Amino acid sequence: MSRRTRPTGHLQVTQEGKNGQRVYRALWRDADGVRGAKTLGPAHVRDSGRRTPRGAIIWRAGDGPRPTPEHLTPKDADERLAVILGELGHPAQPEDDVTCSPTLLDATQGWVAERHRDKDLKPATLAGYEIIFERLYRDHGADTPLEDFLDGRLRDYFDDFISYKVVNAKTAKLARAEGKNVQLIEVERWVAQPRDSLPVEVATKDEALRVADELPGTWHHLRRGAYRVVPLNATRPKAVTYQEARKLEAEGWLIERRKRQLWMLVGPAAAHTRNVYRDILAACLNYAVRQRWLPANPLVEVKRRSNREERERVLRRDDFYDPDEIDLLLKQAPDTFREAFWLCGAHAGLRLSGEALGLRWGAVDFNALVVRPYDNWVRDQLDTPKTSDCEAIPMTPRLARALLTLKQRSYATADEDFVFVTEPEPGRPVRDKPLRVAFKLTREKAGLKPIKMYNLRHSFGTSLAAKGVDVRTIQGLMRHARLNTTEQYMAYAPRPELANQIARALDPHSLPENVTPIRPASATSFLERLEEEIPAKWLHEVERIFAEGHMPPPAPDDSAMPGAVAESPRHLTAVEAPHDR
Repeated sequence: MSRRTRPTGHLQVTQEGKNGQRVYRALWRDADGVRGAKTLGPAHVRDSGRRTPRGAIIWRAGDGPRPTPEHLTPKDADERLAVILGELGHPAQPEDDVTCSPTLLDATQGWVAERHRDKDLKPATLAGYEIIFERLYRDHGADTPLEDFLDGRLRDYFDDFISYKVVNAKTAKLARAEGKNVQLIEVERWVAQPRDSLPVEVATKDEALRVADELPGTWHHLRRGAYRVVPLNATRPKAVTYQEARKLEAEGWLIERRKRQLWMLVGPAAAHTRNVYRDILAACLNYAVRQRWLPANPLVEVKRRSNREERERVLRRDDFYDPDEIDLLLKQAPDTFREAFWLCGAHAGLRLSGEALGLRWGAVDFNALVVRPYDNWVRDQLDTPKTSDCEAIPMTPRLARALLTLKQRSYATADEDFVFVTEPEPGRPVRDKPLRVAFKLTREKAGLKPIKMYNLRHSFGTSLAAKGVDVRTIQGLMRHARLNTTEQYMAYAPRPELANQIARALDPHSLPENVTPIRPASATSFLERLEEEIPAKWLHEVERIFAEGHMPPPAPDDSAMPGAVAESPRHLTAVEAPHDR
């Protein structure tokens, strides 16, 4: 018997027909090595400018919407190829070899483990995936066999996809009074805690004192007949991803699936939110197809929704403060600590609160007067910034003074220390919630319009654009990966030349009439301009022509003052040369 292998395949973009239309073709080898090919449909692609190691074009999705529903983007073609390869899989194994059916948990966690291995994902990205998976587990069940999704249930699920937004109890009460749909929903999250940090409960005070002395630890009275002893330097349970939970469990940590109830605002999901869930679940099911757990991806027929209107970046005047409003805000700042923190957003463009909280004194250069945001503080842990580029950002005098004032404190001033810390906890940045509350109170006290604290970064970008800073410089200072993200600020950049052209074309009579006319210059002023504006070799040529006698002698300068020193022949020749021609 021939050895059966895993089916493989790839995509090609070719030109077919008289008009040379681009189409996608799938080419493959099945499990027995037999070749196959199929035209998938017209391609909605454009050249990305990049090439594979073999020199082939790397295609990306074309501009604008697809001309017809049959047109395929690179992502659509990949999904079609995955279906074909899944259908070419080897026959099912005998029942004796099958131990259990792969589940939704297997597909999601297997995909994220593969992606983390290939892409080295950030901790914040992994945590975001875990939140999405928790929603999918809650809606479908983590232990649901993957074969159950072949019945078409996912089509109905994404047709009426619902959004859940977590809110606090106060917001939930106000929303319910306004007639909005608010629900108390139970969610499950993985949490981990070192075993030596677990508290001990005893029945008597004497036992509490004895256990606290043995650990050592601290004790407090819970209720009648119950005392709790907490070990010194105990670590609180922290939320972790499934992959982190497995790793920590192998290291001896206590892992559990903890339930909690959260108030959530329920409503129709935006197109972008629906597409995110659809794309991630489709990627997980594609992973299941590659593992031969499924014959085909049931989400291939569930199309993405257009989110063009949501995708348009419009930065309105109500979304940021101008420099005068920033000054009003800072005058009401309760202390230098908060003033410096807000200045990091308004005068340096740092992302609040992540990049500002991750700022260390080693990244603040008082000699060069720049800050270099190397780190980012996300979900109570240190991470790299959102983009890899780290532009040195010049400090304004006000920001430099505020940071220098903070540096005068008696704790946490070494290069490796964080800038925004408190004396009780000098080893970690402050929590951002009190800073947000303080910003809201200060904003109201200053009588300013309500904006988010993060939008102080937008104030930085728009202020630079309003003063004529070019878009590439703003992109570097704000560390944007894409230029179109920065272009939203250029709506506030002055364009005097264009304005003058439009006025001359459409409203020429409104132009100012008191423009000083251009008058012939005197010999002296003409000479000065001539020496400044023309190359020296031309001036030497004029001298040579006069020396050869090809130009008449210069006329006296009528504008010369009585008693002024006469000009030299060289100067007068240069002045009179244009009149002689």
